[in-house]
Amino acid sequence: MSRKNLQIKKHVMTGISYMIPIVVAGGILGALAKGFGGYNIGDAVQPGVTPWSNLDPFSWTGFWWGVNQIGSYAMTFAVAVMAAGTAYSIAGRPGIAPAFILGYVANDTKAGFIGGLILAFAVGYFVNFMKKWKVPKWMNGLMPVLIIPVITTFVVGMLFTVFLSQPLAFIMIKFQNWIISLNGGSKAIIGAVIGACMGFDLGGPVNKTASLAANALGADGIFAPWAAKLIGGMTPPIGAFIAVMIAKKKFSREQVETAKTALPMGLCFITEGVLPFAAADPIRFIISSVLGSSAAGAIALGLGCESPAAHGGVFVVPMMTHPLYFLLALLVGSAVTGIVYAVLKRPETATDEENEELDDESIDFDISVE
Repeated sequence: MSRKNLQIKKHVMTGISYMIPIVVAGGILGALAKGFGGYNIGDAVQPGVTPWSNLDPFSWTGFWWGVNQIGSYAMTFAVAVMAAGTAYSIAGRPGIAPAFILGYVANDTKAGFIGGLILAFAVGYFVNFMKKWKVPKWMNGLMPVLIIPVITTFVVGMLFTVFLSQPLAFIMIKFQNWIISLNGGSKAIIGAVIGACMGFDLGGPVNKTASLAANALGADGIFAPWAAKLIGGMTPPIGAFIAVMIAKKKFSREQVETAKTALPMGLCFITEGVLPFAAADPIRFIISSVLGSSAAGAIALGLGCESPAAHGGVFVVPMMTHPLYFLLALLVGSAVTGIVYAVLKRPETATDEENEELDDESIDFDISVE
């Protein structure tokens, strides 16, 4: 692997290392809230002046609604934190603020993980470009805290807004409408398509578009796509765990530990737990993920599974139509992902291990002003 590619991998993995604890905390809290408070706990408290105005935290419903709300906030900022961490790895502290802001923009525009990553690299390289500017001495102190964050956020943010946000929105709307149009045909086909999309970019625009299509159909009382959405998002993390168990010698120590964390995240419908695998080995893992998620979606919907909830992971399985078939499809799809990835995975070398150790060292914050 070239030095440049190693640097890109290091930047991505640094950003992901900051994001994963937020995803774990937010996802687990949300899953617990839905497990104990009900799959629709997010709608259990009517908002007042603020979302918290009518909350009674000492009631069972109010307590778990609060837990769910905290988890939702955490997931909202996951892409922003990832973008900030990636830009920090590229450009140091001046890259954190603009990347965090624009990472949130990426999440809000449904550009997701991929959009946040693109913006993070754009911010990082633009900040490095600005660091080379020759400015008067009196401006040196203002550069990292005022001039660089403001100009970078404005330039990179507006470039994204003007040239990428609208075309991306147009493409995703057309894509979403196409997925919805499939509902009139074979259930297995729409299950395979939604499942494949959920497993493709693991929280990115394709994943989000399929999720929104399933939500739109669910709002019309068509609940089978929700089952495909759930199973498509649960399969990749469980499949990664299976792959590591099958071919443990092919994976680094860090990847083994990541897979152990990914298993409960997958059961809770937190697909982002496998982003370290996708970032380190995108082609092989995405192929494996798409195959497993599409197989799981096709089997689940083909056997008549429906879900009354769009979130909740294993906590909502008992409420599904044909829950045992859903679990069977989940097992088969996860096994497909795990076996295919175990076969395709290139064994980690000593050089890879050394590079990972160097990457781990880069994760620590350097609080010196740059």
